[in-house]
Amino acid sequence: MTLFRHRADIPAALFVLGVFALQLTVFFAVDNPWHAAGYVALLMLAQVSCGAICHNHHHVNIFTRRPLNRLLEVVMYLQTGTSPYSWTIHHNIGHHHEYLHPDTDPSAWQHKDGRRMHRLYYDFVQAARIYPEIWRIGRHYPVLFTRFKRMFVLSNLVLLAFVALDPLMALIVFVVPMLLMLVLLLDNTYLQHSGLALDNHLVASRSVENRLYNLTSWNLGYHAAHHMRPGIHWTELPALHAQIRPQIPPHLITTSVMGLPSEAEKALLRAQATADGAARSS
Repeated sequence: MTLFRHRADIPAALFVLGVFALQLTVFFAVDNPWHAAGYVALLMLAQVSCGAICHNHHHVNIFTRRPLNRLLEVVMYLQTGTSPYSWTIHHNIGHHHEYLHPDTDPSAWQHKDGRRMHRLYYDFVQAARIYPEIWRIGRHYPVLFTRFKRMFVLSNLVLLAFVALDPLMALIVFVVPMLLMLVLLLDNTYLQHSGLALDNHLVASRSVENRLYNLTSWNLGYHAAHHMRPGIHWTELPALHAQIRPQIPPHLITTSVMGLPSEAEKALLRAQATADGAARSS
């Protein structure tokens, strides 16, 4: 029996394990904390890509064997701050089911009064709310929530083992990057959805047509397609995007390597702001 559901996931799994090997190398082989911090800062560039792999894995598990999936998720927890089953509850069930309904979306970009959150406010506040939201949502899915809690304890026992071995290095190599990654993951969600209409999948997401972005994010740029069919494998997203592309408003397709809004969207917003200003002054 093959270990991988899709052969295309072999590089993704090797990438995660390679980054983990580098984390372990820094933890065990680097004595100077400042040198370690420099290496970790460089590793963060790769860990952002691990975050995308973690996202895809929670939608379609990489391995055919459950223990291997949980083991990989423990490793990714030490890279992204998202423990086993956490993204399943918060993102798959919470965000995907509710992202068109800001009152119940755990990643909503609006304040209660409908105002758009500032990007930094969103990043830090929503990142801090990830695990409380998992507790809120998880109570409605008792079997899944029990699995999450069991693996949350086991994952943190692994983290505590590193803390016991060397508290300062554990803080530098694992704890701080994990917290930063939670903020970065939410920042990516903000760029994908903030300020957009909530009428349907085609208008509620920005799609990124940049080769480097989709290479490093494992096709996360095809975001409208992903929300239309979140259960398909990430390798199928380019074809689905091509199929629905004529229906996506052109200004919601960007070629920014950072996934930033397109120039067409910015121009549209400027025109809208000018029209609103003229209406208020008349």
